[in-house]
Amino acid sequence: MIQTIESSVAQSCEELYVRANAMYLEGKLLQVPLELANCINSGYETEAKQTAARRLVILSYLYSDKLPEAEEEMLNLLREYPEYKPANSDPAELKKLYEKFRTRPIMTFGLLAGLTYNQAFIDQTYGVGKESLHQSVQYNPKVNFKVGVSFSYLISKKIQINLSPTYENVSFETVERPLSFSTTTMTENQSWLHVPLTLRWIIAPNTKLKPFIGAGGAMRYLLSSTIEGTQSFDESDIADIEPSPIDIKDQRKEMLYEATAQVGFQVKTRMTHWDIYATYTYALSSFNKPNNRFDNPDLIFNYGFIDNDTRLNILALNIVFSYDLYKPKVLRKYKNID
Repeated sequence: MIQTIESSVAQSCEELYVRANAMYLEGKLLQVPLELANCINSGYETEAKQTAARRLVILSYLYSDKLPEAEEEMLNLLREYPEYKPANSDPAELKKLYEKFRTRPIMTFGLLAGLTYNQAFIDQTYGVGKESLHQSVQYNPKVNFKVGVSFSYLISKKIQINLSPTYENVSFETVERPLSFSTTTMTENQSWLHVPLTLRWIIAPNTKLKPFIGAGGAMRYLLSSTIEGTQSFDESDIADIEPSPIDIKDQRKEMLYEATAQVGFQVKTRMTHWDIYATYTYALSSFNKPNNRFDNPDLIFNYGFIDNDTRLNILALNIVFSYDLYKPKVLRKYKNID
């Protein structure tokens, strides 16, 4: 029964649209909005039909020299379908009216996932043995992961401010010979709250594939840091020391600051888009606390390991799926201008 009623209403609105279009062609322009008002308010069953009805009303107002009414109806159309664009075959008057409105997104919100890869830079090495031994320390980076959210505020078509707080894991391996007869391998895992703030420049804003570059700063807050090591002796009759996880968060700085750069592209989809980009963060200071490097006797006596002054720069590959948020309005330069 309900489906029958809905079908009847849809058929009635179809007939009203055909009649309103005939009125438009006959020049009875001011009757068109009255004819279609109820069907537009209740909504046609498809976007194409609803858009066609609103478009016919806008054209009727334009050709009746009722610009305020045409602007109001265009605003209603853009609020309902923010990504509407006039077709190439549409009248120039409709295109000119459309150009008066802000039709780009103003904000985006998305979910982020990515991979991290670190590069270590050693400012100063320390060890229990001769300096010539611990100076040959080797850092081996590892691939890890990050997840988070991404917010962008669009200042213009070309300029965006992006904030992307993430939970980020970083891991790396340190290999050194603290003494002439043994090799120590330490694997450290760090987890951070990472908050980069960047200014992006969209290089080609009017294309579906939009390349961009960005630059800014970032803050890291340490959530956890653990280290696990082995010490292998050259002599086979000396038993190696097996791994044992050690919490070393107290020997790490809680807050770090970085400079960051981005390069990537956006792919536009309906009411959404994808960001695929690489980031490089440059650490402005080392992550260890120099005054706490001797605080953990297990590291020193079991593994012969003493903290080096180390900075970690992070290379990351990021993928973001974002929703575009619109707020159409008449552009300021067109307000109060007929």
